[in-house]
Amino acid sequence: MKLFDPSLRVNLNKHNFELDAFIFLDVEASGLGSGTFPIEVAYASSIGDKNEFLIKPTNDWLNHGTWCSNAEHDIHKISREMLIENGVNVLDVANAMNMALRGELVLCNDLDYDGVWLTQLFKAANIGVQFTLTDMRYLYEYWGEDKANAFKKAYESIVAITCHRALPDAEHFVKAFKRVASNCNR
Repeated sequence: MKLFDPSLRVNLNKHNFELDAFIFLDVEASGLGSGTFPIEVAYASSIGDKNEFLIKPTNDWLNHGTWCSNAEHDIHKISREMLIENGVNVLDVANAMNMALRGELVLCNDLDYDGVWLTQLFKAANIGVQFTLTDMRYLYEYWGEDKANAFKKAYESIVAITCHRALPDAEHFVKAFKRVASNCNR
């Protein structure tokens, strides 16, 4: 079963990365420390595809995982009760992600966190991953300093309506990408 390996580096080049196919994924978790688990995942693309899932915690996560009350109250505002009542089971989430992203190169903001949480999700679902996840820092290297700085500036200039929810965060990165891409095409 293919799992995410945050130490794996995907070298971006003109053969594996098309600027019109920017896909960004974000994961919210029960906290940032050891024992935390994914609670929400979303992706958004520059061509308008997007989806989000509240993740129903597994019994193992509920019984042995770490829940950070501060994150619940001050960051993502997602309660355990909300996840238990409205969350989608891990197998359905993993299958939906694979169906939508199969064969795609998907970017995330921090592979060291997002990769670990996605590994937990797919491992709990007991299915392999059918897309490749890599870190934005590798896109910055591929673009070079000027374009990376333009992206970061565009990202910072966009007013975030909702922070620390997976879909709005993913869409924020896509909006910044579109600004940089449109400036490059002029």
